[in-house]
Order: sequence, then C-alpha cells, then structure tokens
Amino acid sequence: MSETSIHVPAIELEHVTFRYFEHGKHNVLEDACLKIPQGKITVIAGNSGCGKSTMAAVASGLYPENGGVLSSGTIRLFGHPVNELNPAARSRYLSMMFQNPDLQFCMDTLRKELRFCLENISVPREEMDSKLEYWAEKMEMTPFLDRKLYTLSGGEKQKAALACLFLLGSRAILMDEPFANIDEKWAKEIIQWIVRQNREQGLTVAAIDHRLDYWLTAADEVIVMGKGGVILDRGINRENFEDHRAVFDQEGLYYPGRYQPAVNIREEREPALVLDQVFVEGLLDQASAVIPKGQITALLGPSGCGKTTLFRTLLGKKSYGGSMKADFGQGLREISGIRPKERFLHMGIVFQNPSNQFISQNVYQEVEESYRRWQPGLNEGERKELAEEQLKAYGLGQYRKYSPYMLSQGQQRRLAVLAALAGNQEILLLDEPTYGQDYRSAMAIMEELKEKVEKEGLTVLMATHDRPLAQAVSHVIYEIQEKKLVRISGQQPGKGENDGAEN
Repeated sequence: MSETSIHVPAIELEHVTFRYFEHGKHNVLEDACLKIPQGKITVIAGNSGCGKSTMAAVASGLYPENGGVLSSGTIRLFGHPVNELNPAARSRYLSMMFQNPDLQFCMDTLRKELRFCLENISVPREEMDSKLEYWAEKMEMTPFLDRKLYTLSGGEKQKAALACLFLLGSRAILMDEPFANIDEKWAKEIIQWIVRQNREQGLTVAAIDHRLDYWLTAADEVIVMGKGGVILDRGINRENFEDHRAVFDQEGLYYPGRYQPAVNIREEREPALVLDQVFVEGLLDQASAVIPKGQITALLGPSGCGKTTLFRTLLGKKSYGGSMKADFGQGLREISGIRPKERFLHMGIVFQNPSNQFISQNVYQEVEESYRRWQPGLNEGERKELAEEQLKAYGLGQYRKYSPYMLSQGQQRRLAVLAALAGNQEILLLDEPTYGQDYRSAMAIMEELKEKVEKEGLTVLMATHDRPLAQAVSHVIYEIQEKKLVRISGQQPGKGENDGAEN
C-alpha cells in the first residue's frame, strides 16, 4: 500500500480495545474503529468521558507506549502501523495538542519549548531562531517568548501549544479541545489559518471539540462518538446538519443555537462584591463593577485580559489599587483587610485547571472530604449518602474509586464543581466551569448552580469564553474591554457603597 495514495486514511483504528489498568474491568475503548481521511478537516464530538481523548492518545502512539493496555486492534498513520514508528518518524505524520497544555510542556519558557520541538525533529541550529520567531509572531506570542509558561493565562498557554503544533510541520494534526480557553476572535482566526493550510498544503486536521459553532463552516465532516469509542454517526456537515440533529439531542451534545436565553431578570439585589476604580498592574485600570447577591454574573473577555487574575486578586493572592469590597454577612468591607481564613470560609473557587485543587486519592474521597471539611455537622452516614447521591447526579458514580487524575478533563471539571458546592460558601468563583463539557453535562452543572442560587442565595461569578452559555444562564454579564469592566447585559444591580459600575 503506497503511503502517498490519497485513499489511505491519515489515521486509522481497527477494532481497538484499550483500558488503563491491566486487571481492570472497564475498557475505555471497546472494539473502536475510526478512519480519518487525508487532506480533510474532521471534527469529533461526543459526551464527556466517552473516550475521545483516549482515542487521540492511542492514535498518536502515546498509549500504550506510556501507559495502559491495548488488548486488541491496530493503529495506523498514513498506512504505517504506529507501533513500528519511532517518535521522530511518528511526528512527521502526526502531531497532537493535548486538552490540557500544562501536561504537554517540557520547558519553562515558550522559546525553549519551541526550540526543544525543533531539536526533536533535527532542525539545524542556525535555522531554529527564524522558525520559532515566525510561529511566535503568527500566534501573536512574541512578547511571551521568554515568559515563564506557568505565568501565562489558560488561553495564552493554548496558543503556545498551538505554536508548537504548527511548528513541527506534520502531515496531520490532532487537536483535543483546542479552543477551550481561547476567545472567539482568536478561535476564528486560527480556524481560518487551518483552512488555508488544508486547502493550500493538504494538511489533514482532526479536532475533538464540543463547540461546533466554530467548526461547521470549515469542517468537511463531523463525527459523533459514543461510549467506548463507538461511531454513532458521521458524514455530518453544514449542509446536512438538520438531518442529523437527532443524534445530538440523543447524546446531549451542543450545536449552534441550542443554548436559549432563558434567565428571567429578577428584582434588584444588594451587592455581594463591589469593585471601584480597581487597578491591577498590566491588566485592569480604573475597573468598576457590582456583583449582585444571589445571582449568576458572567465575566467575558479575550484570552489573557485578566479574568483569572481578577479571581486571584479577590482571593487576596495579588495586590491591587482602588477598592474591592465584599459582603460576608457583616456589610461591605475592603477585601485587603479581611483575614485569609475568613475570605476562604465565605468565598470558594473552581480553578481553570481543576487538577490543581484535588487533595484526595479517589473521586469519592474528594467529595466526602469536602462535606467533612465544610459541613462538620453532618455525620459519617449523611456525608456518605450525600457524596454518593451527588456523584451519581454528576455522572461520576462509576468512577468513585478512580484517582481524580485518571478522569477526563470534562469529568475533572464536574468533580471540582461538585466539591466546591459542598462548601456552602456564599460566593463562588468559577473559572471556565463548562470547559470540556458536552451540552448535557454543562447544563447539569448550571442547573445545580441555579438551584443553589435560587434556594440558598449563592452568588456566582463565572469567567467564561462561552458567550451563548453566559447569555443563557446569567442574570448579569460583564466583559473586560480595554482594561475596564463593562456591563453588557442585565439590569443595574442594587447600588452599594462606592458603586462605580459602568453602564
């Protein structure tokens, strides 16, 4: 079989069965078959935890070489068995971008990371600087070349990972949730570039993504994957999407227009948080906002604009100028004057990368420990009953004995939200809470939050790039524009002391 034949799939899995534990009973992939054609843009959608990321890792040769058990099946890249290709040869055919870029970086700066990529494909040293600077400029990452990678925002890290991916010049690229932390403007620009490379250079593109609105105009085909890697439907594109809508409804997947603005604007509320003329170096300048009690407020803004940094500032992890006040039941008080222990007793957070906040050995313990720590009045039986009930509601019951780090990114997100809600704090900061979630899972999270908001008066401040979601579930929406906090939706909340919010 000639590798240049266009009829040879770029990526092919035949009857693949894979599990993570040698003696485990649960196969993540069960007799899975997949063909990704050469020279096409293919998007794979499916439920959170159905095996998409595992299939990508198996296709790229990361598994079982670095973990897990492949009990049956064959994987080929452009006709070549992947297990017969060394990593350098493999990278000529396929490069993969992880869902969590932190797991992919080997060096401490982007410049070193890009250079390391080039060293691994034997690029002459004298050519390295021009190549890495070209891709850094292309991704508008030149100012970040010598910044420590851990200091970058989630979106900046994803752009850095994409720069590494494109730099390698592989015949095919495989991207796992490439735009989870990237704003809409950049997502569209990257897709336009991918389309040009596909049309002009014949680049094969496979993308795992829940956000089809970014892809429908570009994709040659959308594939819907079910549990275990089973292909439920394929051949879906912009022209025939309506003929295939039923499988998206059946599987609880997102499609453009599925989120419906449905939040009823309620009576004015007193403020839970008041920001007045806040200055955070390099990110916010004279930014003002009022976050109402007992409502969901969304925070939008481009990658790297300061959404996560604002959360860190509210938690006392970064200094600020101006005034930031919170009401923890004693009226509005300046946050800088509130002791850390009191802050964390009343204000919780779900990190952008949830794996950074897990503290227990398995999924059940993570939730049970949250109830034990935050609700000491519950006895052991009550804690167990609540933990089991919530794990089942969040679709995590069957993974109760798994390490949190063995979950998919979407499942980790659900676990982190569940553990945070057990805290019963009055204010909850959520950093990209629906990243990596299918529509059904995202709405399950939001319905749980809405119930807490309506019945218990929980105040939610949610940073997200998902504008349709924000419009569907938020009472108030702010957007960071030119270092200011601008209200773009929702009524003016009840004004509190020093309320300088912009209209």
